[in-house]
Amino acid sequence: MQTLSYSEAAARAGVSEMTIRRRIKDGTLPEVTQGARRRIRLTDLQRLYPEVVGSAKLPQFPCRVIALANQKGGVGKTSTCANLAAALSNDALVLAIDCDPQGNLTQALGPNPDALDVTLYNVLVERLPLEKVILNPILNQPNLSLVGANLELAAADHQLAGVVAREMRLRQVLEPYLSRFDYILLDCPPALGLLTLNALTAATEIIVPVEVGVFSLRGVAKLMDTISEVRGVNPGMRRVRALLNRVDNTNLAVDVSTELRRGFGDDLFQTQVRRSVRVGEAQAARSPITVFRPKDAAAQDYFKLAEEVRNGA
Repeated sequence: MQTLSYSEAAARAGVSEMTIRRRIKDGTLPEVTQGARRRIRLTDLQRLYPEVVGSAKLPQFPCRVIALANQKGGVGKTSTCANLAAALSNDALVLAIDCDPQGNLTQALGPNPDALDVTLYNVLVERLPLEKVILNPILNQPNLSLVGANLELAAADHQLAGVVAREMRLRQVLEPYLSRFDYILLDCPPALGLLTLNALTAATEIIVPVEVGVFSLRGVAKLMDTISEVRGVNPGMRRVRALLNRVDNTNLAVDVSTELRRGFGDDLFQTQVRRSVRVGEAQAARSPITVFRPKDAAAQDYFKLAEEVRNGA
């Protein structure tokens, strides 16, 4: 019996995950339980959607474009993006793109945002070729490259306000470079503005970092609604996964984990990133903790996350 996750079923049927969940809730699409995971039988999906392709393989992409997004600020999007990029670059070609005018990802990977002459702003607004903005190598790691950002990027929303298909600008920029990298990671700002929409439209996957706290779940709920709408213009978005971040040994952490498991099922990463003061120290040193303190508990968690990302294509 071949079974699928919610995201795999949505990709096969050409609908959103929210639609799949609604079909399960109204009883038109049964689900089965395999261990702790909730799955959908391929035969049941084909009955509801006759056009479903029977092949077990999802479409392959020359490059996985992963957006790190959550409307709630302070949940660890940037630290996750920086450390995941550094860990993946140990055996893959990785391009990290800072889509946040605060420039935190840029600083986390070493460069001073205020010292950059050209950034993502010049690419999106002035149509400067992406290769003119790519910084390489980063952290003396030849496989890791960066497109930086600074406060100038904040003007992009206004500058692109009257542009046709402005939410597609980043996707169009990245298309010629998909064969040059194994992964492109996009660090989104904590708001659903034009920059985040550009990242979601360009992404093949989304990782939603969630800090232990009830308020971080509110950002997830709003983001999921937007992702459902974005799927209409980005059918290549294959998967949306949640990551429990800054975890400690509290009852609240257990409650948040249970709530995420209920909502995401097997699209919740098994890896949980533990809270560590070393992460802040690494940020102050302008280095991912995977480079700054590779034996730290949080660093080891990020290495496990990278392995789970590799195996989750």
